[in-house]
Amino acid sequence: MGFDYQSFLNDKIFEELNKIKAFSPEVIEQEAAARKKPGFPHDKLVFAAADHNARMINEYKGNPIGLSNRREYLSRLVRMLQSDQIDGIEATPDIIEDLFILNKLQRERGEKAFLDGKMLVGTVNRGGLKNTVWEMDDMPSCYTVDRLVKLRMDGVKFMIRLNPMDERSKYTVRYCAEAVNAAESAGLPIFIEALYVETTETGFTMKTDSESLCKVVGVVGALGCRASGKWIEVPLNHEYAVPTAATTCPVLVVPDEVKSEPIEVVEEYTKEIGISSNIRGILLGRNVMYNESDPLPIAEAIADIWHKGGNAEENYKRCVEKL
Repeated sequence: MGFDYQSFLNDKIFEELNKIKAFSPEVIEQEAAARKKPGFPHDKLVFAAADHNARMINEYKGNPIGLSNRREYLSRLVRMLQSDQIDGIEATPDIIEDLFILNKLQRERGEKAFLDGKMLVGTVNRGGLKNTVWEMDDMPSCYTVDRLVKLRMDGVKFMIRLNPMDERSKYTVRYCAEAVNAAESAGLPIFIEALYVETTETGFTMKTDSESLCKVVGVVGALGCRASGKWIEVPLNHEYAVPTAATTCPVLVVPDEVKSEPIEVVEEYTKEIGISSNIRGILLGRNVMYNESDPLPIAEAIADIWHKGGNAEENYKRCVEKL
């Protein structure tokens, strides 16, 4: 059961998207004003992550431009967001604007507006472009908090990479604190991806041992003028109860993205449930969105288990049968 992105987002719809973006940009703010806001839709959150390309992350499974085709990227993203069980998305302005336009086009065809009831979280900093000489100076380059408020969006996304051996990392610490303060002033929750990295001969490597994760989680929890309303996104490791115990903030799991078979992917994304009481959800990675199978039943099965519990194989088969 594959996924034909060109049929899902056909030529006519894609051409209309391009046309609206070129000549009718006011549609974006109109859609933002009309969208039904969700609050927090579930006790645990399952988010799609869609901010890869803005940091020059285009490679997937050995293909250096595997994530680059925007039509395919949007098709797979909208496909997942069609599920009522997917709570929202973290994305950059270009992606969010395309989704607003596609939301309008889908509604005009008499179909459900897929953004209604979804949490829209805008990514702030993508300036630390991969493999650049300034990569550790991860400056704000996308959304401002003022723009998020204007678009009636639901949260702020920030990524911090703590590198004790690179002086530029200190600027990202400051940017993150400033983003927390701005989010607090606007009354928005902030989702902070907390990464610990070290410099190597070939660039930077992410460290996921518990000691490193505990350090960066402790730093992130204290950044800015508030801790309430702060969600920390923590990379998965083999003793996840340790780094998640380093904070009382709610935690979203950043998964390994290792598996490829659908049922194994569902198992990979649900094994963290119940490890710690503050684990409140997960980000859907590229092995869900870009699975060779249809991404919708995989995403929906994962979300069903996070929200209601259940067995990976049974939930996946049930979600496939619903198609």
